Amino acid sequence: MHISEILGKGVLDRNANIVGKVIDIDINLSPWTINHFIVKMGITKKLPIGVEKVDKIGDKVILKVTKEELGI
Repeated sequence: MHISEILGKGVLDRNANIVGKVIDIDINLSPWTINHFIVKMGITKKLPIGVEKVDKIGDKVILKVTKEELGI
């Protein structure tokens, strides 16, 4: 999967509650790994979500955690 395919995907928590939309990706250039997905919530709030909290990526990005566990 290319990074351009992830940008713009909706993000859902493990209970299928809408969290937001992926607007950017934080990449570690040395080993070429993804550190965080930057998720836009609402109009101005942005939240970095570590890849360890991601369960699956398909039509949406599904998290392993709930919104409450993210502190939202």
